[in-house]
Amino acid sequence: MTRSDTDTDAARPAAPGDAAEPAEQDEQTRTRLLRAAITVFDRKGYTAASVREIVEMAGVTKPALYYHFGSKERLLAAVLEQAAREFTRTMDRVVSRPGTARERLLALAIDLNGLFQQNVPVVRVAHAAFFGPVEGTPPFDFTIFDREMERAVRRIVEEGQAAGEVAATAAPSDVALVVMGIVGVFNMRQLHYGVNQVDPGALQRLVGLAFDGAFGPQRQQGEPRS
Repeated sequence: MTRSDTDTDAARPAAPGDAAEPAEQDEQTRTRLLRAAITVFDRKGYTAASVREIVEMAGVTKPALYYHFGSKERLLAAVLEQAAREFTRTMDRVVSRPGTARERLLALAIDLNGLFQQNVPVVRVAHAAFFGPVEGTPPFDFTIFDREMERAVRRIVEEGQAAGEVAATAAPSDVALVVMGIVGVFNMRQLHYGVNQVDPGALQRLVGLAFDGAFGPQRQQGEPRS
């Protein structure tokens, strides 16, 4: 290479994509590590999972993992934080959806069940971290899922009450527990291998049953049947 060639290369301005390329590669590496960690944590459990297995599955080196996350503990924290962000985005979408309070609450249950179906390994990892030994796992505020759920349901119920669609006596926190309980039944069956799945159409029926009631108006003792 001649001196003029060198000068030309040095003087050449960076192409628009040149500066973004390393950042893009970093993001791809981070994504591969997160996906690999979810798979390994789900299969073996957090404690038994090794950094070596994670980086091999991700197709990267150990230094790459330590560069992006610092430790296996922080990697698990990143998995949980990503799950919380996606959960919050789902709640935000439901809250902004048009329709009656009943339609929006049903949509919330359906969307939340769909989110769990698409992310069963992540949900299993989160459950294991929540119910498993505290020692060795990163600190994480698991109440964020309940808080985001209640926030979304509270807004829908309050708007429904203002529109006369929901009884004024219905406490948003109670409605949130009902919806979470129904969705929880479906989700728990997805988390365990070999357990029969509930018919997806049953979700709509159960929500309707909860909102309409199974027994009709309550009769006083001795009151004749209509």
